Amino acid sequence: MKTFYKTAIAAVVILLLNACASHENFVHKYNSWVGKDINTFISRVGYPDRTYTLPNNKHTVYVYEESRIQSYPSMSIGYGGFYGPYYGGMSYGSDIEQQTCKLFLEVNKYHKIIRWSSRGNNCVASQPY
Repeated sequence: MKTFYKTAIAAVVILLLNACASHENFVHKYNSWVGKDINTFISRVGYPDRTYTLPNNKHTVYVYEESRIQSYPSMSIGYGGFYGPYYGGMSYGSDIEQQTCKLFLEVNKYHKIIRWSSRGNNCVASQPY
């Protein structure tokens, strides 16, 4: 029973911490980078996972990817089964979800970020800076 309470408390803490992060903060964060130098961005965030030049040969796209597998504790309760209608049981397990976010920064020939976009189910930020 102690294990159940520890698992439940851990799940609540994880949910509360994730509740602070939002897609709205993510949008505000990257909107603030439009017009700024890509080299400043790279010095703060790190090197991109890849880059490519657009067909117009004037702009470069910097791609940042993040992917992780998140495991959430779960519990199920069952009744019935082999021992009649009054038999019940509980089982513990985990639900697994793959969380991804891909950020695209389009940069002009003057190294200025001119637009951005994102794709994925976990494009969130804790603070909109």
